[in-house]
Amino acid sequence: MKALFEKVMFSEQSSLLVRRFQLPYFDAPWHYHPEYELTYIAKSHGRRFVGDHVESFRAGDLVLLGPDLPHFWRNDEEFYQGSSEEQAESVVVQFPATFTERGLAAVPEADAIRQLLERARFGLRFGTSMSQSVAMMMEQLPLQTGLTQLMGLLTILNQLATDQDDCLLASDSYQLAPGAADTERMKRVLEFVLANFRTEIRVEQIASVAGMAPAAFCRYFKNRTRKTFVEYLNELRIGHARKLLINIDLSIGQVGLECGYNNSSHFHQQFKLHVGMTPLKYQTIAKGK
Repeated sequence: MKALFEKVMFSEQSSLLVRRFQLPYFDAPWHYHPEYELTYIAKSHGRRFVGDHVESFRAGDLVLLGPDLPHFWRNDEEFYQGSSEEQAESVVVQFPATFTERGLAAVPEADAIRQLLERARFGLRFGTSMSQSVAMMMEQLPLQTGLTQLMGLLTILNQLATDQDDCLLASDSYQLAPGAADTERMKRVLEFVLANFRTEIRVEQIASVAGMAPAAFCRYFKNRTRKTFVEYLNELRIGHARKLLINIDLSIGQVGLECGYNNSSHFHQQFKLHVGMTPLKYQTIAKGK
């Protein structure tokens, strides 16, 4: 699927656009825009797609994206059920790519912010401690206006520039040109996996979805996600298993089957590898039994 272009409209009285979204689920498609974007997830969980990178997100997630970087947030399946009471809430701040050139170029004190924005070209996810420390300021931004709002954003960016635990998202070799064939191929692969991870997915099968030979696909996937396809698939399945163990009244064996593990011992092995404990212990602790 081709990344869609989003036209961000600023008012004549503002150099940034700050919005709080409260939705049954995040509905923005795979898209890009020439503005920077700072997104704070106040509520909900799912998978975050940024360029050629994909990983889980949850409440408290904070990401800064550079210009023309395709992205979208996809909530987990329970958000799309008609009877779901789940809510997706976020605070999104967008500001022009010329922000540093016009407003901060001649301000020596803003050097840390300029460097932060340069590093955010391929997307940055901030550490948990940093996200928590700016959470209240992010929540307040939509309630502010004018210079107060702008100063609030600068304060947040200045603090984020000190984070020692931030993490680059898209690989530094990622082509920022939106709509490229490679972006479409990766989107097709990820959508297939999300729709079919509960069943067996052979490498030959997913390679065919990508239109590649199995060996070439394995190299392609590892280069763009920094993990093997099997590692990614297991991560996705175990993430789903954790939700089922907490929210659904199923046996441990049934949970494993529901997540694509036909072999119970393999499910236990993978769960302990990713979570650090057995499924039963995780369920007991999570439910407070």
